[in-house]
Amino acid sequence: MINIEIEKTNLLYEELSEDALRLARAIYNTHVKNDYYLDMQINLKNVYNLLNLEESTESINYIKNLFIELNEPICVKNFLYKHKTYPMRFVIFCNYTFTDDAIELELSEEYLEVEARYMLDAFLTN
Repeated sequence: MINIEIEKTNLLYEELSEDALRLARAIYNTHVKNDYYLDMQINLKNVYNLLNLEESTESINYIKNLFIELNEPICVKNFLYKHKTYPMRFVIFCNYTFTDDAIELELSEEYLEVEARYMLDAFLTN
């Protein structure tokens, strides 16, 4: 087995906006509260309240843009994941779908691993 030394680095290309950080941390805290399940459904009214938004098409578009911001791929070099080493791996925060009144999403287990072990600029647990 190849021995890979993990070196923490800054992996975010740009800092996340305050609202994107607030949304990501709320999603992460929901993940922790729900016994670390990766799949979750978040009521849109809760997101409106979290971000101090009114229910509207503009607000939905704003929230969608926050998810685009959060899902900017992160490149990790020498990524060791589940006993396999990837010389270069791109990971995203989550997969998501908007329904009429909720957001169904699945957090990326790979992203959580990167955040915990590879990022100097970790933001979910800070």
